[in-house]
Amino acid sequence: MKTLIVFFSLTGNTRKIAQAISDELDGTLEEIQDTRNRNGIAGYLLSIMEAIFKKRSKIQEVKHDPSAYDLVIIGTPVWAFNISSPVRTYLEQKKNSINAAAFFVTCTASGGKKVLQDMTNLYGKKASALLEIKEEDIKSGKYLEKVKQFIQ
Repeated sequence: MKTLIVFFSLTGNTRKIAQAISDELDGTLEEIQDTRNRNGIAGYLLSIMEAIFKKRSKIQEVKHDPSAYDLVIIGTPVWAFNISSPVRTYLEQKKNSINAAAFFVTCTASGGKKVLQDMTNLYGKKASALLEIKEEDIKSGKYLEKVKQFIQ
């Protein structure tokens, strides 16, 4: 099965999970490149406001066409109990080109289940699989087992 793993990561946590999924599936990895500066307190506040108000972000054109893949796995950090704006933008732009999708989120402690449901609703079809990874899972290394279960 030809798999594309698409993600946005600000702190590196979502990137770590995407890489683990890619390693397990030998999939193609694509990081969404945001054009906005999200550094410092101003960047943090911008990110939170965009997430709360479900705003799109300006992202760079992606390299891989999702329609060329059997499965597209999309990952986002949870921002203020919402999808990150770069991933929201990608999903809104590409949802009609995605044959089958699975979603994963990374979060500090909560909000993951809501965001997974929001991603599914935005996609408009049933997701093949859903995965929530909390920061404690990353720190403890438990995320590797959760990734393996997600892939099965």
